[in-house]
Amino acid sequence: MKPFESFLNGKDVKKTRVNIILAKALIQDMKTRIKENWDLDEKEKAKTIFENVYEAVRCFCDALLAVNGFKSYSHEASITYLLKKDFDIASVQKLDNFRFKRNGSRYYGRIITPEDTKEIKEFYTKIKEKINKIIKENNLD
Repeated sequence: MKPFESFLNGKDVKKTRVNIILAKALIQDMKTRIKENWDLDEKEKAKTIFENVYEAVRCFCDALLAVNGFKSYSHEASITYLLKKDFDIASVQKLDNFRFKRNGSRYYGRIITPEDTKEIKEFYTKIKEKINKIIKENNLD
């Protein structure tokens, strides 16, 4: 996994002003995506649930960037930024694997299975407490 700074050098991330309004909007979007998709039937709506849980976590990543004065044009860069916020490498790599699956589904017709959906929901459940702690620390709720 490339270090976050390499994305700054490559123009995938730009330094901007701190944007609390955007960060709060992204957190609200994250919460809405989770709430509206969490309880859907995993067999019937596997792709919908998977993509929305992934996007919810990515909204959180982009909110962190906004509150710290960055704007990302790359999902990979947004995900990598979690390393700067004390997320462990295994969690960041797992989220990056979800990015890869989501892209395969969205752009190449690969199938998202109910097992994939269960896996991303378990992942979110595992990191949810840390996400909520960071949201509170940054007054984004």
